[in-house]
Amino acid sequence: MDYTFESEENQPHFRFNNVHQGFDKWLKKAKERIFSLAAGDRVGKIAPRIMELGFGKILYAANELGIDTDNNNSFVLFAPDGTCTYNIERIKRGFTYGAVLNLEFDGMIASNNSMANGCGFSMYELIDPPSDDKLNSYLNDVQHRIGEASLSQLGTGNHFAGLYKVADPISGEDTNRRFVVVHCSGHAGGDKLYFSDWLKEIDGYHSIHTPHGPIQFLEGEARKRYMQAFEFTNSTNGNNRDQTMTEIFPDKPWKKLEEITHQGLKEDGVMHIIGTQIHDGIMPIAFNPEEGLITVKHIDNLNSNFMAIWDHNERARNLGLDYKMTRLNITPHGGGYEFRKGIDNMDVHLSKEGIDHFNMTFSDGEKRSFKHFKEIRDIMTYRRRNSIMREVYAADLAEILYENEPVRQIYPLKSIPGGSH
Repeated sequence: MDYTFESEENQPHFRFNNVHQGFDKWLKKAKERIFSLAAGDRVGKIAPRIMELGFGKILYAANELGIDTDNNNSFVLFAPDGTCTYNIERIKRGFTYGAVLNLEFDGMIASNNSMANGCGFSMYELIDPPSDDKLNSYLNDVQHRIGEASLSQLGTGNHFAGLYKVADPISGEDTNRRFVVVHCSGHAGGDKLYFSDWLKEIDGYHSIHTPHGPIQFLEGEARKRYMQAFEFTNSTNGNNRDQTMTEIFPDKPWKKLEEITHQGLKEDGVMHIIGTQIHDGIMPIAFNPEEGLITVKHIDNLNSNFMAIWDHNERARNLGLDYKMTRLNITPHGGGYEFRKGIDNMDVHLSKEGIDHFNMTFSDGEKRSFKHFKEIRDIMTYRRRNSIMREVYAADLAEILYENEPVRQIYPLKSIPGGSH
């Protein structure tokens, strides 16, 4: 059967095709518990819809395990940079990007299904930096001598290192400080996080076959082992970023300002931050290379003042989720992927394993059929800075500390923007 969402103003027509009989109930339940601050009228409208499949499967599996899915704290909240994902396995499972997923059910967690990997940013400051001309000349040499380990880090997908000016927050003048942001990981142990069936012989591992792909729940020893694997991967990824910085600037003094995970687990696996930030210190919000980044500091957000005027406040309150949301303190981590043109229609064709393929009609009449978003990178872009920052201001999500104009990006020329991480 097919399941079509009720039309909403300025919403693309969206439909799941080949929905297993009775599963539409779980798509509707998922829709009730998905909230969005995602910016823009293109991918920001589509990403929460696709997520209804992944979240719906989790709710279906929870019910199979005897959990009361009507009276729990599970929900999904998309940040302003809510978007699609180029990760082939994640999108097949029905999970998109730029969101916080609260996935605890009676002591069990289901966060492993949305594929944490410990990816994040590390921020550094050069001490007594030379002129930008000298830095550019220096980095031209670095491009040729940097080792294979760091090249593989910076040449994969949307991973990068960038050198940025630091502008005075009031006057806008160059302070002559220079920040470096490294966005990469290495994914050491990531296979254990992506595919948790290595836990299947451990007490507390539950695998449920849903009509559109398997879902795993973890508790007890299995949950403990999964969290140990995450902590190892997360720590290793941070070390990899430090090693990358050392290799780029082996003879230039620098200090580390902050390390931020934006693809990881919080609260002992209860929550998965999947391409957004929950962090107490300073953070970058990174956009296109030519658009630079903005350094922000978190503030208590989604507070009672915001919730009182939010379109989704009544729904959150009726589900008993408003208290939890007001303590999230989320911040977007970057621009994310966007379509270059408007969307009129999207059909998502399901199989027994998840999403089989997408059919999309754009506002100019062009039609595309594809299995994952990486296939259509020719009509994708990163440019959403203005719309994302409007949402940051409107929801009062962060304090803006610095505008960071790019000096240069540091990655091999063979690197193609837009990858699997």
